[in-house]
Amino acid sequence: ADDAWIIVDGDVYDVTKFAGVHPGGTQILLEYAGKDATEDFYALHRLEVLDKYQRLKKGRLADAQGPAPKKASEVIQEFSKVPFAEPSYLQGFKSPYFNETHIKLRQEARKFFAGEVWRKRRGKGVDYESMEEALECEQKSTAPSKEMRKRMGELGLIAMVQGPGPHLIPPKGLCGGVVKPEEFTYFHEMVVQEERCRTMCPGYEDGLDGAVSIGLPVLLKYGSDWMKQEAAPLPVKNSMERRRAANHHGCLGDGMGCDVTCVLSITEAFAGSDVAGLRTTAVLDSTGENYIVNGTKKWITGGMYADWFVTAVRTGKQGAGGISMMLIPRSDAVQTKIMKSKYSSAAGTAYVTYENCIVPKKYLIGTENKGFQIIMSNFNHERWMITGVCIARARICTEETFKWAMQRKAEGTGSGSLPSPEVFGKPLIEQPVIREKLAQMFAGVETCTQMLYDITYNMISMGSQGADVGARIALLKYQSTRMNHLVADNAVQVLGGRGVTQTGMGRVVEVFSRMYKIPAVYGGSEEIMADLSVRTAIKAYPKNARL
Repeated sequence: ADDAWIIVDGDVYDVTKFAGVHPGGTQILLEYAGKDATEDFYALHRLEVLDKYQRLKKGRLADAQGPAPKKASEVIQEFSKVPFAEPSYLQGFKSPYFNETHIKLRQEARKFFAGEVWRKRRGKGVDYESMEEALECEQKSTAPSKEMRKRMGELGLIAMVQGPGPHLIPPKGLCGGVVKPEEFTYFHEMVVQEERCRTMCPGYEDGLDGAVSIGLPVLLKYGSDWMKQEAAPLPVKNSMERRRAANHHGCLGDGMGCDVTCVLSITEAFAGSDVAGLRTTAVLDSTGENYIVNGTKKWITGGMYADWFVTAVRTGKQGAGGISMMLIPRSDAVQTKIMKSKYSSAAGTAYVTYENCIVPKKYLIGTENKGFQIIMSNFNHERWMITGVCIARARICTEETFKWAMQRKAEGTGSGSLPSPEVFGKPLIEQPVIREKLAQMFAGVETCTQMLYDITYNMISMGSQGADVGARIALLKYQSTRMNHLVADNAVQVLGGRGVTQTGMGRVVEVFSRMYKIPAVYGGSEEIMADLSVRTAIKAYPKNARL
């Protein structure tokens, strides 16, 4: 064609030259020349496609309805007005759990994870958006950049995903000071954990900070001071130094780098949910001053990038009573190999081997043969974090599905030679079976969310380490992963072929449906979680209770 212009959302695009390289074919695009292609464009493309081709935009119709559409990079940073796309307290409902600090923290965290532009050095400095890095690393299975980790440290995000504590004094405040360390609770951490999921790049997200979220808390709670100095990321380490200096009216400089990564290393091929059955051994040498560690660990999140491994070993008898925890540095005696799984290897999931690894006694965390208690106490925070992330990802998937059902445009007879906005004679949302699927998704997400709030409140008021809280967390983890199954199944059915396609309209749904089973296994399988919650209830059952 000599001249081909189309209209999308009132904006006019010159596609004359672009038609020849249009990924979907030349002729199909030229059919829309001189026409308003808005409805069919959004049936085939995500909003960010318009961001990519802004160079083709020539202007806006004089009689266009409403303001020009926002860029996708702007929309993703805003609180969604789509019902159930955000927690209810962001959509007009009142909540006793949240205040302005939570809202401001969410705004800043979303700005960072979904769209902040920062300087990435690759030879020459190039501007990237954090969302762009996430998508690139997820697709190519490459490690999150050191620059991103550094920026997370500057904002206090790495410190915040460890939960409340004395480590919360980053040099520039928590996300610029939107919440004070003394105000910070598990509800604030929940906000950060939810927002790090906005990219729906789960491998990248876990590689970026998911591993640190489950490995570092062990050191912060049970490690010696020297361990925290050696193995904690610099922003967390400096925060603790600032707290000590403040107590002594001292002053410290600002260290910003995120120089080390510390991961949890427990699971083995021989011992998954049955932690008490692990076989990696740590035996004292003839001097009595060093342990010799031998064994393997499997599915270790972040292991490929780790500098330190918080490792469960057997130092005594069989069973839970013979397990200890050790901090082991990477060395020639500690080797890692990438493990391919359902999600991206950006997570750094590793198979770890310890072969005659010499570990001085001072690297023991806590008391010898008392490691099982440390593992169990750490599980509460880890499983709580997993449930929060599961629910957040399910909410994002639900929003995507709702949007698709509302905008699905396909078969029938429309204006001119173009198709109409109907499926089997009706828009997709007008099909009762689709509305029922959405209702199931809404109900599943909201009920799990409210259970999460109840548990989080009690983690603050009762403490996070108790057996009763742990049993409720286990039950929520079971319920959340079951809910994820329902959401994934319904979402794929609503999106059809797009729901199983890795790019385009169904990218988010495809990712979610491919990886949603992973949290049903790690951190304790569904069966173990269900059994734990019931066994705890049995122990608390009143002796005289009768029908």
